[in-house]
Amino acid sequence: MNFFEQGKKDLTQETEMEILQKQKHKQVFIGSTKKVPGHTMFSFNTVTKEIKIAPVKREAVIDYRTRTPRYKESIIIEKNCIYFQALNKKNFIKKLKRYGYTL
Repeated sequence: MNFFEQGKKDLTQETEMEILQKQKHKQVFIGSTKKVPGHTMFSFNTVTKEIKIAPVKREAVIDYRTRTPRYKESIIIEKNCIYFQALNKKNFIKKLKRYGYTL
């Protein structure tokens, strides 16, 4: 009987671990901003001080009024990063300095 009881304990522990892992990957809405035509979304990693263009995920969504496809863009959020829109990298650095971030 001890063999079967040990197997049951292991199964319950595995299910508890899976539940905890699923909770860690929960999506949370942070905010939204309007896209300015001609501007690029940049990301700044506060730990490594790296500046790069933010990765964007583009999805096709059907507009029910006009029955035509529209595109919804969302930014893939990375850990320890902040995001701003700017015309180019030089202006993005100016915005970072204005908000108190050091390079």
